[in-house]
Amino acid sequence: MVTWASRSSAAFGGSVNLMNLTAVFESWHIGDGNYPPFNKGQLVNLSFELEPRRFEAVSLSNPECFEHLGNGDYRCCGTVQKVYEGQDQDTVVIFQTGDFRFYVMSEQSERYEQGRRYCGEGTLLLDHYYWVEFLESYELPPNLFYNLKVSRILRVEIPESFVARHEKGKSLPTRLLPQDYSASQVEELDTMQGQSFDEEFYLIVFDGSGLEECNIPRTFLS
Repeated sequence: MVTWASRSSAAFGGSVNLMNLTAVFESWHIGDGNYPPFNKGQLVNLSFELEPRRFEAVSLSNPECFEHLGNGDYRCCGTVQKVYEGQDQDTVVIFQTGDFRFYVMSEQSERYEQGRRYCGEGTLLLDHYYWVEFLESYELPPNLFYNLKVSRILRVEIPESFVARHEKGKSLPTRLLPQDYSASQVEELDTMQGQSFDEEFYLIVFDGSGLEECNIPRTFLS
């Protein structure tokens, strides 16, 4: 059972409205052609993935929640709406927390049950193609797409200590946990245009207020 202890928010954190979201944008999305570079004020239509670090089944008496802990990390308690078991790919699990829906990937098809509630913590990411690209293959898919405006763009430099360089190139993580970098590695931008998209990732702050009825094309490119 998850214990809900009091906890101070990290940088750029605090409790937020569900349509005031902060998500991680990994630089490889640009190279793969999944998304365009974002600009401050840009209107987007996006779906999201949560990568859980700690998720446990709880009683339905636990209230649904989606609380920002800072830097794209969330404490959440949600109910499984759908479980799509893939033959050659991971299971896609659709969660709902209040009015917000997202998906979670699982290598264990029996890990989550439809109708059950799970609580824990994880990182909110832009959909990395499992949902939007294969949408037609899901039976009666719920709507995971949201109209949003890019309100802040935070570029996070990956510290040198996380970059392993060798004669054939280098290796490094695509993103870091909040405790692995400091405010000195974070720079606020007006646009992602012109960035190197190398040894960096982004925290994108979105605002969805007043955009519910807008006709915004899906932002995913591939």
